[in-house]
Amino acid sequence: ARSLCRSLCCPAALSIGLVSTLAMDITQVLLNAQSPDTAVRGEAERWLQNAEAQNRPMYLATLASELAGDHKSPLARRLAGLILKNSLDAREEQRKAGLVQQWISMDPNVRLQIKQSLIATLSSAQYEARHTAAQVVAKIALIELPRNLWADVIATLVGNMTKVPASPDTLKQSTLETLGFICEEIEPSVVVAQSNQILTAVVQGMRAEEPSVEVKLAACNALFNALEFVKANFEAELERDFIMTVVCEAAVAGNANIRVSAFECLVKIASLYYEKLPNYMQRIFSITLNAIKNDEAVVVLQAIEFWSTLCDEEIYLLEEAEEARENGDVPPVCHQFIKGALQFLVPLITETLTKQEEDADEDAWNVAMAGATCLDLIANTVKDDIITAVMPFIQENIVNPNWRQKEAAIMAFGSVLEGPEQTLVPLIQQAVPVLVQHTKDTNEMVKDTAAWTLARICQLHPGAIKESIAPLLGVLIECLKDTPRVASNACWGILNIANAFHPENDNRPGPSLQPYFQATVQALLMTTERNDVDENNLRSSLYEAINAMIENSDDACLPIITLLVPVFLERLQRTLQMQILNSDDRDTQIELQALLCGVLQSATSKLGAQIAPFSDQMMQLYLQVFNIKSASVHEEALMAVGQLANALEGEFEKYMSYFRPYLHVGLRNYEEHMVCSVAVGIVGDISRALGKKMVVYCDEIISLLLQDLQNNQLNKIVKPPILSCFGDIALAIGSSFGKYLTVVMGMLQQASGTTVNNDDDEMVEFLNDLREGVFEAYTGILQGIRYDQDSQTATLTQMITSSYAQPIVNFIAHVFADPARSKQLTRAAVGVLGDLGHSCGPAVKPLLQQPFVKEMVRECLASDDDSTRDVAAWVKDIMQAWGI
Repeated sequence: ARSLCRSLCCPAALSIGLVSTLAMDITQVLLNAQSPDTAVRGEAERWLQNAEAQNRPMYLATLASELAGDHKSPLARRLAGLILKNSLDAREEQRKAGLVQQWISMDPNVRLQIKQSLIATLSSAQYEARHTAAQVVAKIALIELPRNLWADVIATLVGNMTKVPASPDTLKQSTLETLGFICEEIEPSVVVAQSNQILTAVVQGMRAEEPSVEVKLAACNALFNALEFVKANFEAELERDFIMTVVCEAAVAGNANIRVSAFECLVKIASLYYEKLPNYMQRIFSITLNAIKNDEAVVVLQAIEFWSTLCDEEIYLLEEAEEARENGDVPPVCHQFIKGALQFLVPLITETLTKQEEDADEDAWNVAMAGATCLDLIANTVKDDIITAVMPFIQENIVNPNWRQKEAAIMAFGSVLEGPEQTLVPLIQQAVPVLVQHTKDTNEMVKDTAAWTLARICQLHPGAIKESIAPLLGVLIECLKDTPRVASNACWGILNIANAFHPENDNRPGPSLQPYFQATVQALLMTTERNDVDENNLRSSLYEAINAMIENSDDACLPIITLLVPVFLERLQRTLQMQILNSDDRDTQIELQALLCGVLQSATSKLGAQIAPFSDQMMQLYLQVFNIKSASVHEEALMAVGQLANALEGEFEKYMSYFRPYLHVGLRNYEEHMVCSVAVGIVGDISRALGKKMVVYCDEIISLLLQDLQNNQLNKIVKPPILSCFGDIALAIGSSFGKYLTVVMGMLQQASGTTVNNDDDEMVEFLNDLREGVFEAYTGILQGIRYDQDSQTATLTQMITSSYAQPIVNFIAHVFADPARSKQLTRAAVGVLGDLGHSCGPAVKPLLQQPFVKEMVRECLASDDDSTRDVAAWVKDIMQAWGI
């Protein structure tokens, strides 16, 4: 192997003799690379790395030949295929782009040789080799097809399915796998012209006459992946009929895996082609309900998922129809399949609730959980109509001595609490005493579901229980002593009751949390000391409930919150002294620190300036927490510091020399982008707190913010808040921002030129956020300079008027012309028009006389948002004062 690696360094390495030697040696090297002997394995790995480095094309061709060799070791073939696949793709986008470029840059003849070897491997007698080859062929197709290379690959694969005499079943299976892998990842537009060919091959394998289970299963899987780009086929009735026929036939096939795959296809068809379903629903109705009633669990799950997907579609369509009617538009068509099937569907779904798995994990997905989810969606689809369909099952079983029937009835009631609007309140009031009694049941699942249902009532219908808040809280507090699973749901109930007391909630169940505050928080704190608090997410549930109690409290609770702060601080101090012996200890420390920083943040927010006596100790602890290597802890600690700055305002300045290094680390944390994002938010908090005192820290901070904007490794979602942060800084330091004006304005103009694909909803949302960040920066800069009124104000105002006002207004016009702009973006844009007029005066009058400005103000005055109308009215007043 060493002599071979040396020979690769010279041009003679391309000789046929050397290729033969490499082929001869590669098998043993691949086997050695899987050796349990570390030395042998290390030597083999180095050999492979050197071979790739010296002549990558020949190395890949040799691996493809190894994979194709039916006489070779299966272990060697498997590793050869894995290396090939990893040479074409990677999770990290930058590395993936590099691998793609390396492949495209290779000699076309070598690429062809590799592809021929892989296509030949699809006929291999060994399944694992065929399967790996299918994956690698798909990876190459994903690279080459969008570049108009390997144009005949689809035709070659389709030929394997349609040739006469028929191909062996093994070849048909691997061919269909390959087509499925290609369809799974490729952009539909790339192969839409060949969709008929692909569909022909796939349907060929799905026919009832196809005797091979493996072929039929591969065909079903391939169809699932191809459904997104056969829209034209679904528009043609005959073709659609044929597709639906083979799918429905597969859904009743003798093999359970085929039935599962066929139902997965039906689920996807329901999502993509809902409007085409009416002609097929009678047959689908029969197939799915029969499966739910009689089939194996894996099939039942997919049959239920079909109806859940129909619910999702109809919920969306009904919401769109309501909005269309309000706007005087033509509503979309909803076929109301769920309403039509209700009387037959609900009894079967409620029966699935009795298929509980006693030892299942809390988040395990099984038939009972799928049924409960589907019932929830049905309730949200048909609203009050669900009550008459589901109540007979509930009434019959809610006190059934059989725990399965009892738990299923409780779950059914909990699952229909969202959706109905008129009929639930009296039923809830009747059910609560029964549910309270069930929290004391001998069966844990019954207790757990009863606690969950009570918690859901507290979340969705707090008004229905306002007469029984005190006894209900008492029951939930008692449940905190139960198993971690039950206690966790009790925490959720307490959290929901606390949230119901939010000051902005018009339907609060009472005037204040004060009568319940101390006892409830004390019980929650005591429960955090349980030995089993690590189980079922109980610790975080407890602290989240404490947070909710604090956040939704009123002034009457402030003395108790003040007494709680030292308790939280003492607990945070203890986490820094914990003995860390293993990873579990470290995880516990990290979780506790994050939770305690979070609850201290809530207490600080509620107490405001009254937190001052504790601020020194708080900052000392937060600074120590920053030394723990954990992104989640750093996020919480940063937010706690930001809240402390808000509370202390200018007094926070005494901590800046200590905190500044940690803030800079956060702003440089490109890898943990959420930490960086929180750090950016903290800059805004500190700017607002310190005001003019912020000036001495701005050189470093603005430099770091500019570096963040220019860093391609930083997640794009952090960039809009950075732009907005410039506005926070400018508003704080006023005319002192002048030294940064040119570079920041340049960056804002650069951001203003960002464009995205309007068909990509995620990118459109990002662009709206980015533009809103730009406008918030402009607002902060303009207002900061105007409010200062010092010797630099006139100079900076003139600079903005002459150099930046026109581009700003042009950008606003561009945004106004964009139909995808959000309401928030529109409000921010019209606000900048007002800021320009207010700051720059009549000098910008010609810019505000443009027709789009009046149109924009008119639109905002007609908005259904109060703040948007207020901003527009202010801008209108400025314009009227100038005679516009």
